[in-house]
Amino acid sequence: MADVDAKVTKTKDEKKAEAKKTAEKAAAKKAAAKSPGFFKSVMVELKKVHWPDKEKVVKYTGVVFGVVIVLGAVIWLLDTGFSAAVSLIVG
Repeated sequence: MADVDAKVTKTKDEKKAEAKKTAEKAAAKKAAAKSPGFFKSVMVELKKVHWPDKEKVVKYTGVVFGVVIVLGAVIWLLDTGFSAAVSLIVG
């Protein structure tokens, strides 16, 4: 049992090291966001993205709505069936 407790509790040094890593990551993100090269590189990457045309977006949206409706109906049917079964068992 003591072995498990030793693994769960962290030493102060481990906690300090974790806090230092977190602070370093936050500082790196701030530095990247402030540099003007960051936004330029973002724009370059966004130009490389293959954006779908309007027809494909409409088609994909229809597919998503269709799948949501079908899955919703299946879940509703299962829920209704299980509720009926439980009410028969419980009485």
